[in-house]
Amino acid sequence: MAVVTCKTRGNIRLWAILALVTTALLLLWRNLRLAQQIIPEPDTIAYNADDYVDYVEAVVQREISPRTRELSQLLKCRNRSLRFQRLQHGEYWLLQNLVIGEKSRNIGCAEALTYTTIGDYTFFDNLLPVVERWLAPVSFAIHTPGYDLNATLDAIQYVRNCLEGSDIIRDWVTFHVYFPNKHMPEYVPLNEAEVLRRPFICSMTNGTQIPPPYTLVPRSESYKERSNLTYPINVGRNIARQAANTHFILASDIELYPSLGFVDQFLDMVARNHSVLAMDPRQPRRVYPLAVFEIEDGAMVPRDKFELLNLWRKHLAQGFHQKFCSSCHKIPNQESWLEREFGAHEPLQVFSQTLREKEFRSWEPFYVSDNTEPFFDERVTWEGQSNKRIQVTIVFVIRIYIFQNYAMCLMGYEYHVLYPAFLVHSPGIKKTPKAKSARKVAANKMTKFIRDKIEPEYRVLFGNNFECRT
Repeated sequence: MAVVTCKTRGNIRLWAILALVTTALLLLWRNLRLAQQIIPEPDTIAYNADDYVDYVEAVVQREISPRTRELSQLLKCRNRSLRFQRLQHGEYWLLQNLVIGEKSRNIGCAEALTYTTIGDYTFFDNLLPVVERWLAPVSFAIHTPGYDLNATLDAIQYVRNCLEGSDIIRDWVTFHVYFPNKHMPEYVPLNEAEVLRRPFICSMTNGTQIPPPYTLVPRSESYKERSNLTYPINVGRNIARQAANTHFILASDIELYPSLGFVDQFLDMVARNHSVLAMDPRQPRRVYPLAVFEIEDGAMVPRDKFELLNLWRKHLAQGFHQKFCSSCHKIPNQESWLEREFGAHEPLQVFSQTLREKEFRSWEPFYVSDNTEPFFDERVTWEGQSNKRIQVTIVFVIRIYIFQNYAMCLMGYEYHVLYPAFLVHSPGIKKTPKAKSARKVAANKMTKFIRDKIEPEYRVLFGNNFECRT
């Protein structure tokens, strides 16, 4: 009787186990069926097998130049294909690589430089002049809170389809959009294909060109302005940098236009003379600033130093922000840089080098880097003047790079100035700005925050050097 009881209990346990296994299999089968129902079609997912096949085909078809092969081995960088991703970036939602430049998508890491930049839909008029001169990847991060996203998507379609140079914008520009999670747009595209299907009109039936959509909605009517939002400029700068898939970048303002041929000139310089790089980890880190100028409204943007000098001698060009912060962008030995004889085919070279100390402690250069320098401090905003140093009296100078360059000074970065390449601001000499009372209050608050909070943090993180200043 005891034997029968044991067998009965064993059978009960076995049936219980079988029942549990069967239930688990049924649940697994149901979940798989549900997953199949909610998975989007292949053209709506961020990445699929077709993407990989396209990437491989593009790599195989692309002719790798001897220079690219040499630099790839020197830099030991890895190629990375751009792909769309939805990401959280602090308190912002980011659609990274929402629309990807066709040539930028699979560019080799040592094949070009990426121009990383930021703005909103009102800055789109600068895009074509930049791309025409750069002719290499451009990573463009756009702030799009609320209904500003709609204006931005219209602007993207217009510049990619309706301009004489739309083909090179389609080739090179990759667009990223980001917005605060507290100011969500009502509509967000699911993928690149959905953006590219968005209707656009380039001209009327009589052939008249339609005005660009980014000129039809003034900044004062934007969601950002109507909602009294600050512009998180450094968030955008970091987004644009993080999305770059080349080893070298130039983090720049979209209103700064490069001299012609700079990308090839820089890569040729590195291939010709490896010593311009700090390849030994024991060497101080270095970046490669460019001289920056501004020109009178109506003047033709110079393509090379010869044309720049012509404007300079006619007093139609001057140093960037020369009227109200001459030390902010003046390179070391700028007079010698200008006076130096210029040959039409003169190769790019290092002109001078310095640290951001002493007379250059206020310097805010725009430079080429390997994208390993500190990121921009995202606690600072454009309106609060907190991302730039505050000038004397009531004049406030918008200094975006101050904390990044302060960190780099503490880390001992060297600045190797290039010649004869340069950047030039879109036409129009900067005038001394009139400080608004609200901005002055915000700036004063941020100044206190800088002294009490940010500077002590940076000295703990990056070391202490009394020669370095914010």
